[in-house]
Amino acid sequence: MNASKDSNIPMDPGTSPGPGAPPPPINHDWIFKNLVQDYPQAALAFFAADEHIGLDDDIEITFLGQEPPETDMTEGKLILDMPIRVRWRDGSREDLIILLEEETVPSRFNPERLLGYTVRMMRREQTRRIVQIVISVKRGTMEESLTLGGDHVTTLQFGFLRCHLPALRAADYTHSPNIAVRILTALMDYPSTPEDRVRVYGQAWQGLLELEPDPDQLVKYLGIIHTYLKLDTTEQQLYARLYPQEKRHMNQLAESWIEKGWQKGRQEGILLGEQAGKLSGRQETLAEQLAERFGPLDEAVTQRLASASLDELKHWSRRILSAQTLDEVFRLQ
Repeated sequence: MNASKDSNIPMDPGTSPGPGAPPPPINHDWIFKNLVQDYPQAALAFFAADEHIGLDDDIEITFLGQEPPETDMTEGKLILDMPIRVRWRDGSREDLIILLEEETVPSRFNPERLLGYTVRMMRREQTRRIVQIVISVKRGTMEESLTLGGDHVTTLQFGFLRCHLPALRAADYTHSPNIAVRILTALMDYPSTPEDRVRVYGQAWQGLLELEPDPDQLVKYLGIIHTYLKLDTTEQQLYARLYPQEKRHMNQLAESWIEKGWQKGRQEGILLGEQAGKLSGRQETLAEQLAERFGPLDEAVTQRLASASLDELKHWSRRILSAQTLDEVFRLQ
């Protein structure tokens, strides 16, 4: 499974590549912070499943203050510093602190720093009920424990939980009722065939449609799925055949998003820009619709779409509903 190199990916606020510059790297920090903040109980039910935190548990989740920047978990920067307090409202369990750390490159992880962070959190919150979970988004090995001692005596055995997403099979979570899991299947393991890639993409989007009623959130997390699993033209055509209802919903959502200008100024979802984003979104959608109805597009039609104005694209989008041939779509009234 390869991460997408799409230029329309979540990135740090205020950053944008210059003309001709390569796209910025995927901002896993932004993605995971949003996922945990938007769906905290779903995230904990997945990442902290060993602690038996469920989707239906009556719990109160509180995000605690973050550590200062100098207390990084890696040699670079702290990827995900989001300590969470979980309180069971019925009092059946004592409060629990969850430390979630996302490590993009496993080999860079430093358990000594995690140990220091844990001790500071233990003192600050005055508790020893702390569970540390390190989330890996790329393949690789990492130190999964830290042992102190001499030749004959072990004085400290420090461990933590690890959620290694690339080691999980996306097929095992196809029908999960957990929205965070359905989104994260794009980061799990699956065969690289077009059919399997399309299936993971379609099932992740199905999960969003089933579990998320907010159009804003649908746009945001569709963008994140697309970031990690971008379909090429052949795969998009296969997707339209296998998931026609989901494809129509996606197109309708994209049209509504473009019309309302939700992409302008947002730091969430796919950063499309302003007018360029509107045009490219319209062009891509219309090209897909034309190809599905009239077959592969030749170079002249492709160039015509690329140079069209937004008003022309809107007009042609309406014409495709009644036109019997490709020429009728572009015919002036």
